Amino acid sequence: MDSKYSFLAAVVFLFSFIICSARGAYGVPPPDPCSLLTQAQVSAALGATVEAPHLDAPKLCRWATPKQPNPVNARMAILTISSERAFGFAKTPVVSSTKAVPASGVCDDAVYAVSVDASGSSTAQLHVKKGGTYFVVHVYGLPDQTKIMEIEKTLALQACSKL
Repeated sequence: MDSKYSFLAAVVFLFSFIICSARGAYGVPPPDPCSLLTQAQVSAALGATVEAPHLDAPKLCRWATPKQPNPVNARMAILTISSERAFGFAKTPVVSSTKAVPASGVCDDAVYAVSVDASGSSTAQLHVKKGGTYFVVHVYGLPDQTKIMEIEKTLALQACSKL
């Protein structure tokens, strides 16, 4: 009878150990995305004054130029707290219209996910890893994709300095 209880105690202990050792048990909650960049940093990077950041979702912060008559002219930067899994997908895209382009010198690791649509227009998002934190920077409203990628890198480096 004692051996049954000993076995049960061992199983409970082992289960508790596994649960408590899970990666999330010691993890720190993800940072507030709006705290990683200032309004002044985003304004300087975009070359236009942006409004105060808007937390559009718990993990998504948006900085945008004030309302414009033509929304196409609006400049915007979005920082989204991401996951290790999403970072892995960005590094090895499964869609043929998306390619991974390494971004050297950004935090611990970074990659641009560059997508090309049917019209030949491309967009890039910078996926970044810093320690156990993952985030994505996406800039809109500029016609030059190379310039967008430079701005995304600038903003990512600034965000990394706060992690």
